[in-house]
Amino acid sequence: MKKRRSNYIFAAVMLVFCGLLCLIPEQHQTVYSTLPRVQVRIEAVNNDGLSPIGIVYAGTQVCEVTVLTGEYKGQTATAVNYMNAALDKDKLFSAGDIGYAMVQSTAGGALGITLIDHYRANTELWIILALSAGLILFGGIVGCGALISLAASTIIIWKLLIPLLLDMVNPILAAFVTVVVLTVLIDLLVAGFTKRCAVALLGSLSGTVVTCVLALAFTSWLKLDGGDIPYLIPLLSQTSLQIDPRGLFIGMMFIANSGAVMDLSMDISVSCSEVQAHSCGVSRRELFQSGREVGRNVLGTMATTLMLAYSGNYLSMLMYFAGQGTPPGDIINLKYVASQLLNTLVGSFGLVFTAPLTALIASVLYVPKVIRR
Repeated sequence: MKKRRSNYIFAAVMLVFCGLLCLIPEQHQTVYSTLPRVQVRIEAVNNDGLSPIGIVYAGTQVCEVTVLTGEYKGQTATAVNYMNAALDKDKLFSAGDIGYAMVQSTAGGALGITLIDHYRANTELWIILALSAGLILFGGIVGCGALISLAASTIIIWKLLIPLLLDMVNPILAAFVTVVVLTVLIDLLVAGFTKRCAVALLGSLSGTVVTCVLALAFTSWLKLDGGDIPYLIPLLSQTSLQIDPRGLFIGMMFIANSGAVMDLSMDISVSCSEVQAHSCGVSRRELFQSGREVGRNVLGTMATTLMLAYSGNYLSMLMYFAGQGTPPGDIINLKYVASQLLNTLVGSFGLVFTAPLTALIASVLYVPKVIRR
């Protein structure tokens, strides 16, 4: 009961902390970002201004819309949807669609509406609520902690890490501190103020340090400069070339792999805790061997998980290379392929070091006195 009470208290503190973070005003706003956003219903469309280019379009789609929310609710107006022949960004509206739009009133009182995209927030909210219900029903207080940690991670990255990066703080340092803070908060939310938490925390932090060091070394050896980061060119333009692409790439690398390291360390910590609880006479050596055995088995699947996660994200790229008959030797030497390969390798190295270190820490903390056989 004492442990559960501390979990409830810490969860409540984290909810308040996340709420306070949400109150921090956005620091990098423009006139564009402060214009009101509304939901609109598409009543009719006019595609005469669109020019098909293969499967994409260039030009302007004109739509008659009715504003559904905000100050101008109920008003009808003409909205513009700009198409740039970019399949990943363009959207095509049909009558009856619900859109998300930017609205402003012109000098003559007419509404100027620019369509941003289809409105998806309600559906996304229902999906999040379904996930939340599953976590709470299945996991109980631990599920609640996982849910709060998920929200806290998102808010901390958006409200703290990204503003720091935009203010030209060293990206490697900012990312490392963020990972440390998130690791502490998430382990506390999941395991509470217990030895399980302490073991998982020390194990994951040791793995994170290894990941950070290897990311620095391997990036230099492979001559990767972060030039393949998504949206790098507009980001450099936005920040007057002040962003360090290589540092940002390294920071992104161990942020991406920190979850797997955290997961493995918690698995070993909980496993060793259960072994010690059901076998009070277990020695440090035996507990270490048990934790190491758990780590070996989990490691085999988690390293593959990292590979599948990254290859799944870039399956279309691999299809393109295979379709044009690109030799494997060409593929593995390309910068953007090497970058993704390095992500997987660095994460796997982090897991390799995390497993035995966590098992060793567990054997020391769970068995405070050496039991001689």
